[in-house]
Amino acid sequence: MRKNLIIRLVLMIALITWMNSCSSEGDLLNNKEEKYSKKFQVFTSKNGEAVNYSAGFKKLLENYDGINNTGLSKEGFFSQKRVNKLNDEYVEFNVHSQDIILENGDHWIIYPIIKNNSVSGLTIAVLKDKETFVEYLPMDSNSNYYLKIIDLFKLQYEKSTRKARASNKGGNDCGFDLNNPCDIDEVIINIPNPGNGSNSGGGAGGPGGGGPGGGCSKFQNCIDPNSGGGGGGEGSYENPCDKAKERLVNPKIQAKINELKNQSTQGGEKGVMFKADGTPSPTISGGAHSVNFGDKTGYQGGYHNHTPTGIPMLSPPDIDQLLQFALAQGNGNPTNASNAYLGMVAPNGMHYVILFNGTYNDALVTFSQQDLDDHVTRYQTRYGMFKPSTSEGYEKLFFKSLNDMGLNGKVTLQRIESDGTIKTVTKNDNGTTTAIPCL
Repeated sequence: MRKNLIIRLVLMIALITWMNSCSSEGDLLNNKEEKYSKKFQVFTSKNGEAVNYSAGFKKLLENYDGINNTGLSKEGFFSQKRVNKLNDEYVEFNVHSQDIILENGDHWIIYPIIKNNSVSGLTIAVLKDKETFVEYLPMDSNSNYYLKIIDLFKLQYEKSTRKARASNKGGNDCGFDLNNPCDIDEVIINIPNPGNGSNSGGGAGGPGGGGPGGGCSKFQNCIDPNSGGGGGGEGSYENPCDKAKERLVNPKIQAKINELKNQSTQGGEKGVMFKADGTPSPTISGGAHSVNFGDKTGYQGGYHNHTPTGIPMLSPPDIDQLLQFALAQGNGNPTNASNAYLGMVAPNGMHYVILFNGTYNDALVTFSQQDLDDHVTRYQTRYGMFKPSTSEGYEKLFFKSLNDMGLNGKVTLQRIESDGTIKTVTKNDNGTTTAIPCL
């Protein structure tokens, strides 16, 4: 009897231990998933590289503008200015303080606010709550700390605009207006005292309250826990490299790309659309330097060729057609919209693809024929002025057009090398580009 009782007690203890273990394991998995779901993509190290916090703050405010149809960043401001003037100032990310980490772990960078081509105030970009919450706070213009540093930002901004003006006079491809400084200029300031009665320190906030703030979902920049640390927004995520690889190994798509490569050495443009499984449309004939894909319903993307006398880079009308492919995915589903792509092949092995990287609502922007004509004129003028002869030169040309159209951060550019290597091309803050090979 006593022996049976001991056996029962041992079994009960084992059962309780096992249940607690399962519960703890479940809590651990839930906590891990919650941790990753709250992290920002832009503040997560990739391949062990240092995080560029300034570029991250810039990307998030541009995302915020795109989501909320506001003009707080420079890109958002000029995009809105073409439609309706919602505000008369913006945050300039090309001038900023050094990275600042406070004792409480909050991460700060201070940027100037530009109004009428001069510094009118300062904004603090804050990453806090264990890097799960971002906010942009206008500094109190009456605080002692603000009065100590404002002149440093004014001086640095004036220096940047003078540098841009001098570069443009010399024919340097360094920015096409005085509001686009050539380089990123850092202002070194004393570390602020996180006091003055503000929850973020340094007299931030001030009269009129704070600026935009929220977690990663509000800025559509969450890490997808299933993607191994990549991805922006919420929901499923597929790496752009994987998408490109799938297309290039699809024999139905590859056959049509080869057909268009042969056409590129001749006169006239042609195009082909592709369904999700790679099934091609009939070949579409276009004009000397354009092709209209027409109704894109049922097709995920397309390819076309440029010619020996054309510019071997995707043009503003090509970008506009990418938006149409995004809208053709249907049902207003942002995940479907991000499947849209448009490829271009040209002589001398030039091969580029653009992928839509925004939400369905981002693709709703429309351009009149006059708008597109104006963008094409600027595109051709820049080409004539700078005569790019390298891949980077053509890529700069593309990103200038993307900026003009108010679509920064909404389109991903990929270069396909002659040996099949896929590279994702990114624009750096100083105007240069970097081509990152897909692994």
